[in-house]
Amino acid sequence: MYLAGWAASAGALATLILIIRLLRFGERRAHSLSGAHLPAPAGDLDYGLLRSVSLIGDLAFARDVRDRLRRNGVRATLATGHDGMVRVLVFADEYDRARLLLAP
Repeated sequence: MYLAGWAASAGALATLILIIRLLRFGERRAHSLSGAHLPAPAGDLDYGLLRSVSLIGDLAFARDVRDRLRRNGVRATLATGHDGMVRVLVFADEYDRARLLLAP
């Protein structure tokens, strides 16, 4: 009798796991069939209209770079990623000019 309770519990748990997996598989399949894009991997950062012109490890230096771009008429901002690196971001139409200003 004692073993029957454990067996029933294990069976119920296995059934729940199977149902959850089937639901998640069906959800993924529905996304792929509808043409919806899956989210980008964590390493790919999306800043919308902004492009990363420089990747810097020091916040103070990144602020100096941003200020240099702003003084030369380039709209720039900063973003810190999950890796701790600071990205200097500019609009796509100003990307080439920003690269020229930051070139050594």
